[in-house]
Amino acid sequence: MSRLSRREFCLGALAASMLVSESSRAQSIGAGGSIARPQLPIPPELKADNAGKISLMVKSGQQTFLPGKTTPTYGFNGPFLGPALRLRKGETVIANVHNQLTQNVTAHWHGLIVPGHADGGPYMPIKPGQTWTVKLPIIQPAATLWFHPHLYPTTAELVLKGLAGLIIIDDENSDALPLPKRWGVDDIPVIIQDRRFNQDGSFFHRFNEITVAAGYCGDCLLTNGVINPVLKPPKGWLRFRILDGSNGRNYRISTRDQRVLYVIATDGGFLPEPVPVKELPIAAGERYEVMVDARDGKPFDFITLPVPQPVMRLPPFDGPVNFLSVVPNNTEGQGTLPEELVPLPEIPETLPPISQRLIMQMNRRKIADKLIDATGLEKMVDTGKTDPVVVDRVLKLITEGPAMPLKARLTANGINGVSFSFTEPGFKAPISKYLRWHISEGNDAMLHPVHIHGCQFRLLKLNGTMPPAYMRGWKDTVPISNAGDAEIYVRFPLEAMPDMPYMVHCHVLEHEDSGMMTEFSVP
Repeated sequence: MSRLSRREFCLGALAASMLVSESSRAQSIGAGGSIARPQLPIPPELKADNAGKISLMVKSGQQTFLPGKTTPTYGFNGPFLGPALRLRKGETVIANVHNQLTQNVTAHWHGLIVPGHADGGPYMPIKPGQTWTVKLPIIQPAATLWFHPHLYPTTAELVLKGLAGLIIIDDENSDALPLPKRWGVDDIPVIIQDRRFNQDGSFFHRFNEITVAAGYCGDCLLTNGVINPVLKPPKGWLRFRILDGSNGRNYRISTRDQRVLYVIATDGGFLPEPVPVKELPIAAGERYEVMVDARDGKPFDFITLPVPQPVMRLPPFDGPVNFLSVVPNNTEGQGTLPEELVPLPEIPETLPPISQRLIMQMNRRKIADKLIDATGLEKMVDTGKTDPVVVDRVLKLITEGPAMPLKARLTANGINGVSFSFTEPGFKAPISKYLRWHISEGNDAMLHPVHIHGCQFRLLKLNGTMPPAYMRGWKDTVPISNAGDAEIYVRFPLEAMPDMPYMVHCHVLEHEDSGMMTEFSVP
């Protein structure tokens, strides 16, 4: 399958659906006609057994994403992606993670506040054939989190092959709210990931100058592991738990008919009240829960709109791209959108002084900029028109650019002037004390979604001003770009010793795997 035909396939269902009227789409989708599109897969829920244990098996598999092509994959308890771990505040779960692969992995509980020794970072590899048993105390409120490997310097490749899954925490507040709660029916998980495929159907991935600078750039968009699926929920209010599980791509989520998205939760839990938006930016590693009014029963499409980063505007992302069509059935929904959700603690007027400054740095940015400038991509983006000649030049850099030697790659990026190293000492943060941190990227224009382990924080300022209302809840990942910065209000309630520290890193996984990460302890 050529590069062009792969791209045509990824857009085929979208192009076909755009030729069909809204009224006929519901009848033609999946009816054996010209629009052959998969149903949205729903990851199974996995709860602790009577002994309080959860078992995860890391294994290899295969899956068909493209017609006639079999793709080698990795997954948790299956061939690709994994189950949704269903946890509850106040319980303690024992997780057993067994590695059936022929390479090391780790299991990091992204957004879960656990001690450093249970965090699953790069200091906790699980060797082939081994089982990691870890106790997870659930001390935080209801939220949508996720889990994935965190093995340095191969996190990007492991996630790319399929190692990721959701974590859902429930509590008394989530029980009491009249939100939709039927998993996969009106409470819908949505994991968005981009991929690029080799000729043999395997996932393309290469650490070259462009990838290390811009992050992974796919040309197919997967939703829960399939391309452009369809969901057939009841008529009524629908709840979508959206994870940007991509290696590096960010999205501007909207609907084709411009329905209002009511943001009800951020990375770490509920907002005080729903925040209406027409489009929702989301960066790698972030999660948002949104509610959509589908009481009219009319079909609608979720789309992503072009983003500012030039490399991430290559086709098909130079225009709106469908990632999920919603076709309500004739049954009636059960949940609703409340006017109030869960109150958040007040941030004090008098804040502590800034105790930690973190600067995301790209040491080889000029090399990548020179290569990109030579293609004419910046000029093409400025014109607003897609030039196939320019696109082919950039794709050649992405797909044919030579792999970077490991030594050069591991020092390509850094934080505070230092690339991550297991021998480089980190910094310390006091336990259970509210702190104010400043995160920036100097004069860099690249998007860096900065993730901090061991906490959920509040965003005080984004680029010097009050963050938008939909970002004012609990967060563990904050995107900065265009020489931007952020101030956060953060506390670490559990300890992380120097031999099992927490991490701060960019969640563009190719940045993380090339040095844009540092460690810290909470003694």
